Amino acid sequence: MRSCAILTFFGGLTLSQHATGADALPKPREQSSSPAERTPPDKEPRPSDAERALATGAAVVPGIVVHGMGHYVAGESGTGTRLLIGEGVGFGLLFGGLSVVVATGASKYFVGPGAATMVVGAGLFGASFFADVYGSVSPDADAAGRRSRPPAWMETELGYRHVSDPLFAYEDFVFQRVSMQAGHLRLTPSAWFSADGDNARYRVEGAYRILGAIPSALDRPVLNDELDAVLGLVQHRFVTEHFTRSSMELAVDTRYDLGHVGRTLRGAFVEAGVGYAFGRIDYDVQGIDVPADFDDLLLASIGFGAVFRGMSHPGSEARIYYDHRHDDYAGGLVLTGIPSGVAGHFGADARWFFTPKVGVSVEAEIGAALVAGISLLFRQSGAGPAGEERRVE
Repeated sequence: MRSCAILTFFGGLTLSQHATGADALPKPREQSSSPAERTPPDKEPRPSDAERALATGAAVVPGIVVHGMGHYVAGESGTGTRLLIGEGVGFGLLFGGLSVVVATGASKYFVGPGAATMVVGAGLFGASFFADVYGSVSPDADAAGRRSRPPAWMETELGYRHVSDPLFAYEDFVFQRVSMQAGHLRLTPSAWFSADGDNARYRVEGAYRILGAIPSALDRPVLNDELDAVLGLVQHRFVTEHFTRSSMELAVDTRYDLGHVGRTLRGAFVEAGVGYAFGRIDYDVQGIDVPADFDDLLLASIGFGAVFRGMSHPGSEARIYYDHRHDDYAGGLVLTGIPSGVAGHFGADARWFFTPKVGVSVEAEIGAALVAGISLLFRQSGAGPAGEERRVE
């Protein structure tokens, strides 16, 4: 798991919050117009266990149909209204995109825009529901809001991945990734190496941070908003099968902190991305000259996540997501009828840092194949070798 449409929509909700926030807050928690008389966030009244249980129940039933019900029951009507608006807009985009795909018979000329619209719509629809549940369950959202931190200037990852696919001969992989960020620029090479044979996937990603914190930031960000322009180069080698696929992709990735939408949603976020990839397949068949094939790929993803509190260190978080890409190990969901070949895959991952520098991550994806893995993480915070090291914990 980040499109500009997500930022535009939630930005509108943020403006709506500022315009209606005074009427949306329940009177026991109403803030004074005088900064000196304002209640500090950590002194705001917290809901009791019974109030949270009642709000959580409402967020699930009837909240699964009418998003925001949990916040209405909790007295956060302003936030509930914005989540309800998110549900409506998301459903409209989802239905509109699906209508285009079905009406055109999944034509290659329309399926790209239609699928991208569906991904954004489904993301808004799902995020508004999960946000309602999160805000209803959370006993102290401000504690999650205080977990924000600038990104590390370097992070390394080493782990194991298992691919379960009856049509794929390789199951066990070593995964390695290194991410280095200097100012607004980030470089992230990564690779999958098969332990079962000659299969490897290499990726080099370069990104420019348009919006959001950078490692050399002097202060912790209040909210974790991010907007990155990304260029990626990928090569997937099938040595035994005598072909190699290479591709180049351009994308825009974003993260929107849901603390903008309501104070109960501090610590939750939405991630989205949209882009395009162009690929070439080269064949290496001895004695036969096989011309190369070319393809292209819509890149779109959407996810909802929340940061961990308690014993973990900042940077610990979990998320669920949908990724529309079909050219990785998970591939696309196997469906019948017109949707066949359109859908991508679903996934979930979590990161937990035991110390400021050392952590672990787990992930699982389901598409045409089931992919699961675990990794060890190491990060170095601060401004990097060229700058002054600082503590962020």
